[in-house]
Amino acid sequence: MAGFLLGETAPGYWVVTAIAIIGGVLAGAEHQTTRDGALRGLAGGFLFGLGIWLAHMISADPELVHLPSPTVLIVLITTIAGVGLGALGGWLRSRQSSG
Repeated sequence: MAGFLLGETAPGYWVVTAIAIIGGVLAGAEHQTTRDGALRGLAGGFLFGLGIWLAHMISADPELVHLPSPTVLIVLITTIAGVGLGALGGWLRSRQSSG
């Protein structure tokens, strides 16, 4: 969805991205350790970025939000961010469980 919104509405793209950020932390929090949360974030971030890139390529609309050049780098950026967000969720969960 975010990839199609990229060429339709910048605020819509950012809303979906904000929801994905929250979801990344919450998905990581489903795991007992920081490492497991980070692995979940690796998969989630990769798939989110791949979805953005593929949908944007399919739609061929001009982007309303600046993407890196080449645009496929969005996959790397979201993967790295996903690892961090998932790790944060896993870390928060591990602190809750040990406290």
